[in-house]
Amino acid sequence: MFHYLLLLILSLLLIVLQSTVTDIVFSNSFVFEVSLIIIIYAGFRFEMIKGLLLAFYLGFILDLIGGSVPGVLALAYIMIFLCSFFISDLLDTGKNHVIVLFSFICVFLKETMLQTFYFLVFDIRMRPDIFSLILIQSFVVGLVAPVVFHLMDRTGIFLYEKKA
Repeated sequence: MFHYLLLLILSLLLIVLQSTVTDIVFSNSFVFEVSLIIIIYAGFRFEMIKGLLLAFYLGFILDLIGGSVPGVLALAYIMIFLCSFFISDLLDTGKNHVIVLFSFICVFLKETMLQTFYFLVFDIRMRPDIFSLILIQSFVVGLVAPVVFHLMDRTGIFLYEKKA
């Protein structure tokens, strides 16, 4: 029970940190998706229930803080987790190029899906340069993903290492 409460608190801190860094560094024109990298990591490394809860927590908290329609990002994060979870059996998820490519594809598809959703539901016209921004965002997140994976692996080893 303590693990899930800690997961909720750390998820909230991650989303606040991600939103703050995005606002300060990129003036809110570019979203740096550390939370999505964490979801992909969970799909590759976690068991199903823990990963689904993490995906729901991160997506729902990001929905609440970001001001979008509640549940849209939670649904997107759950779908990305499930794809990562089932594809991880087919891929060699320890290789950096697999992590980079898979993260790039996930970010690109998520952002394209969200832009299409906002266009269809709210009739919000997309900016002419939106796909170039999505490509840049996907590229940056894809390049940072192996570093985050390595840090998460090191943190897991540090936390769960057996003490003699």
